[in-house]
Amino acid sequence: MARPILSDWDQFKVAAWNQVQGYYRTYRFWIIMAIILAIGGGFTIAFLVKGTAWVHSSFGATSSDYLAGTLGFISFLAIVTGAFFGGDAISTDFGTKSGYFTLALPVRRSVLLAGRYTGAFLVSMFAMAVFYAIDLFGGIYFYSFGSVPWLNFGLSYAITALFVLGILSFAFCLSSLSKSPAIGLVITILVLLVVFNIVDGLVRVLIGSQYLVYSILYADGAIGSVIGGISASSPPVWEASIIMAVYAVLFIAIALALYHRAET
Repeated sequence: MARPILSDWDQFKVAAWNQVQGYYRTYRFWIIMAIILAIGGGFTIAFLVKGTAWVHSSFGATSSDYLAGTLGFISFLAIVTGAFFGGDAISTDFGTKSGYFTLALPVRRSVLLAGRYTGAFLVSMFAMAVFYAIDLFGGIYFYSFGSVPWLNFGLSYAITALFVLGILSFAFCLSSLSKSPAIGLVITILVLLVVFNIVDGLVRVLIGSQYLVYSILYADGAIGSVIGGISASSPPVWEASIIMAVYAVLFIAIALALYHRAET
């Protein structure tokens, strides 16, 4: 008896779940967790050794100052996480033997890509949540539970989610241009951490403008600054959200188009 063909929704869920399971079984997830624990946990332990008085004098008198300051690491962590989980998401189909099996499956490429993208996003946000939890512990310990700006802290995490979507879309797009999973991962990190910073620096010098609306690295400033309030966010929350959303939609659309083209 022939097995029934799964609907697009069922195939999407299978693809997403397989992607999540695949990450947990590889070294990449544990490397990311080690980096997050080393940075978040390492600095928190150092602050505990220094003492509350030192933290207050270094960061400020409020938990908002502390949380905004320590969230400065989130951009780097999100970029590395996105590169690790998205840098080979497509190239693995054309640069590994498992790709021959995957491409032979009766699954639409858009469904497969959406499942992988969702799986990468869920695992990435779990990793970000671990760092936020460590950061929150410090805010409560060195200040107080009641002093934490809970609404702004939640908004910061939501902006981080949008930032991660943009980074993953960019990583998926670069992955579609490479047939080597390792090269796709390395190129993503180099472009986002090195090339973007060089270009942004040159634009600042040549044009003299700080409003780099083309750069997702410019937009990530809202992640930490929004802790001080929506009006204190730099860049404004709406502007950062638009930039991140454009990256997320534009580059995943390009990735899908390149995915279809590479298959044919």
